Amino acid sequence: MSAKVFFASVIVSILILAPATYFLLPVLYPNMKSDVTDDVTGIVLQSEYILFDSEALIYDNELTYQMMPNTTWLIETQGDSSLNILFSAVGHMYLNGAWREKSEYLIDLVVGGTRNRAVIHAFHDFGPVVGDYRYVSFDLTINLDTGILIAGTHNISVYWRSTEDAVGTNYFFIYDPTMSYHRSLLIQEIYRG
Repeated sequence: MSAKVFFASVIVSILILAPATYFLLPVLYPNMKSDVTDDVTGIVLQSEYILFDSEALIYDNELTYQMMPNTTWLIETQGDSSLNILFSAVGHMYLNGAWREKSEYLIDLVVGGTRNRAVIHAFHDFGPVVGDYRYVSFDLTINLDTGILIAGTHNISVYWRSTEDAVGTNYFFIYDPTMSYHRSLLIQEIYRG
């Protein structure tokens, strides 16, 4: 094979394979497109960690949403950004000796009254009660990504309520200074533009 034929075949191959590669690879491998990865990356503009070390308690006869005491924070955003928020705490459920069957509490992380993420913490037991009361512990975590927000001040709050008014005096309690149990918010503003 002569050198001219060899170089001509290489050039023809490049002319055929280059456009085919450019147009077919995104179809065969859609995750290679840059706009897919742009949606999951961003620049952290600010980060705040807030530790709340005051008592928060709700009784099981409180069936309407109320703000968790001293668990709110204001943050100023620049716009074209989202907030990624992590609420974490350790909660304890105290159940009276007369309690039967079911105890549930909804905990709701709310941003400016428009976006929220709720979790439920429950204890169900259809057996006989042993002793004067039961004590059940929970690790609480709620993670919320708001999506793109407008520039301005946003109020981040935690709300909660009971779903069941059971027999006896029962409650859900957060904060124990003797055990270093606190509740916290980790808030990051992420620029997505």
